Amino acid sequence: MTMSRYLASRAIGLSVTCLCCALLAALWLARQAVSEERSGVAALAQLMPRLSALQSATPAERAAHLAALRAINESGQMRHLRLRLEDGAGRVLVDAPQPARRNDAEDQDRSFTFLQADMAAVESAWEIAARDGTVYRAALHWDPASELREARADVAGNLAMLALYGVLLLGCLLWTVRRAFAPLQHILDAIGHYEQKDYSVRLPAMRIRELDLIRGALNHLAGALAEHQAERRALSRKLLEAQECERARLARELHDEFGQVLTAMRADATYLVRKSTHAPMLQIVANDLAGHCARIQDEVRHLLHRLRPHGARPDGRLASLERLLQDLVRCWREQPGQSVRLDCEVDLGDAALGPDLTLTLYRLTQEALTNVMRHAGARYVAIRIAATARGGVHWCVEDDGRGISDIAAALQRSHGLRGMQERAWAHCATLCIGPGQGAGEVTGEAVGCRLSASFPLPAPAAAPLIYGSQPAGRQPA
Repeated sequence: MTMSRYLASRAIGLSVTCLCCALLAALWLARQAVSEERSGVAALAQLMPRLSALQSATPAERAAHLAALRAINESGQMRHLRLRLEDGAGRVLVDAPQPARRNDAEDQDRSFTFLQADMAAVESAWEIAARDGTVYRAALHWDPASELREARADVAGNLAMLALYGVLLLGCLLWTVRRAFAPLQHILDAIGHYEQKDYSVRLPAMRIRELDLIRGALNHLAGALAEHQAERRALSRKLLEAQECERARLARELHDEFGQVLTAMRADATYLVRKSTHAPMLQIVANDLAGHCARIQDEVRHLLHRLRPHGARPDGRLASLERLLQDLVRCWREQPGQSVRLDCEVDLGDAALGPDLTLTLYRLTQEALTNVMRHAGARYVAIRIAATARGGVHWCVEDDGRGISDIAAALQRSHGLRGMQERAWAHCATLCIGPGQGAGEVTGEAVGCRLSASFPLPAPAAAPLIYGSQPAGRQPA
């Protein structure tokens, strides 16, 4: 059903309903008017016999007839007619009291002044002669003011009915339009999810054709974006895997080439030191050369640790995440002049991470520790990795350093944070960066930085991930 047909059908139905209600109200008012007219005719029918009876009535009966005439006149059932009865001496025997009036504006509305010219008072008078010679003068007066009041009441009632009809119709149309456009809120909610890069939301079928077309277009768009996002994540994981393979190759080349050459240079420098005892200046140069070789070898060893996880096995396979992080923390603790307290806690239970996610969590922790050691000026770092109740893994690194004042600017200028963000996104997670919460409790300071992300567990892989293409049996540096 199209929107125009839906609104038209509802509007017609509501209009018919309102008209039926108005018709019932009009019929009820007409019934009231007919009842009043009938009462007036009945009162007039009672009035005429009483007046005729005055001609032949005895004095006692005349008093009863006069009392009955007063009652009929005062009852107001004759509507706009009023009886006035006088005897031959001009004494008023029957006269209806006039209604109290506060001012002329209430009785003669200016909107009805054009009618008052034709509504002059009308009087019908005649004489009634009794048998005993008594003469009565009777007169029926038509009161135009009462007719105007009734006209005003009818017009006010009609206007009130029209106003009520309009209000009801407008309210019903408003309810119909809101009901027709109620699915727009679901559409807006779905668009909000899409803005947050959550393309899993799908809209149900809608009875309004135009909205259903929008629903179909949004569902198609969400499916295409979800497919595109999945392809981007797969490509990002492949790029990260290629990066790890290149790191492994570089680590092998550094170990095989530079390691052997540096070992030979240190041996030669040591030989020169022993053979130059008779030449002090030459011995100093030889000692300096040996020291340079030792420093270069330490730098190469440190670079190898950056390129390759410490817990990588000789065949290239990854050890458990707990073992990898323990080796990483021990390496940082053994750094010269290191005074930062490192606390690592891994509680995965029976969760199977898989080598890809294991390497991702290791790299995230490695980069986070590097940033803390270089820039944070922290005294305490907490690493927490635990399985969640929803079948995922929560990763968190928190410190009590100076923190990050402008996160957006830090993401723009820091390649490390952007790389961490990219790794987390490739595994369907979001890197959250904020102030520290629990690390400051150790040092009594409420400062620091907290990096966290929640990862879904991967599906079981057919074959384990091999870290690099290193042949079995080759020993790492």
